Amino acid sequence: MSLSRGRLLYIATVLVAGIVIGLIVAPRPNLQELAVPPAAWPFAVSLVLDLIIGQMAAQGRAEPLTMGDRFVAVLGAGLIVTVMIAMAQ
Repeated sequence: MSLSRGRLLYIATVLVAGIVIGLIVAPRPNLQELAVPPAAWPFAVSLVLDLIIGQMAAQGRAEPLTMGDRFVAVLGAGLIVTVMIAMAQ
């Protein structure tokens, strides 16, 4: 099963967001103490992108995302953030 361009772009964007979040949070311990841990922040990025792609899919302009796409993207980004924070300490 091959990934469509939109699904691949979604996964890549969420993973890059994980890197960006890690780069922002790793040197700032005060951000690591918030009520929502930084490893969960990729969920917000995923939500926004999912809403956009969902609207495009409803109009027939994109292929809908699968749960596997979401799982790989969010879990991968969360792991990236966690590893970056752990390596900064």
